[in-house]
Amino acid sequence: MTTVPPSPYSPYATADPDVRHLIPLPPEYGPPTPGTLLPAGCHELAAVSDDPTEIDPATEQLPSGLCALCVASMRGLAVPDDTRPLTNCRTCGGETRYNSLCALCRAEAHQLWQAVRTTPAPTPTQQPERGSFVALGGPLRVTAGAFCEHGDLAFAARLHGFRTVGDQHDEQLDLVLPRCYTAKLIGSVLAIVDHESGAAPEAHERFTDTVNQSQAAVRHAIEHMAALRNNEEQR
Repeated sequence: MTTVPPSPYSPYATADPDVRHLIPLPPEYGPPTPGTLLPAGCHELAAVSDDPTEIDPATEQLPSGLCALCVASMRGLAVPDDTRPLTNCRTCGGETRYNSLCALCRAEAHQLWQAVRTTPAPTPTQQPERGSFVALGGPLRVTAGAFCEHGDLAFAARLHGFRTVGDQHDEQLDLVLPRCYTAKLIGSVLAIVDHESGAAPEAHERFTDTVNQSQAAVRHAIEHMAALRNNEEQR
């Protein structure tokens, strides 16, 4: 019997990370797009693999490593209803059962996270101030640790980039960033995109919540700047 690997990791997925999940899309939609975050047959959100698993519901011998609830759903069997309490999404205000962040906002944040992780570092066209460190983005290794002077959560981050003096070779810079500063950077030159492997579940949850709040702050700032620009153009 063959074994399929688990679904890809995403800090915004809610599905079991140790198994491969199946995405039940209607035939007219075609196969799910690799890299996206979609509802799986088990009611949880899972990232779509680069090699999506296609199964015949009538097949008795399936590869191991599949989510049992997803398989049951694909075969038309009863899957327990999602009985988690409804809460309000902290980003859009809609109802959600996914830990205060709805499916649409999780999918949007996942796409941003994917873009930051996979976009190659561009060659800078303008050199900043002499002696500066230019951050070219992730992947970053981040540990939720202390708190800054404002009482906000701080991260120990490792950035990838180069220095503007001497030989411009790639290097890494270790520093501590409070969330109040990180919010100004996410979505521009760098992003907090990972957490240390083996971290406690509470640290992972706290990390994800902080990233969500930071991304929301950046999104609101962009919308505010766009509104100001629009007002100036109408004058």
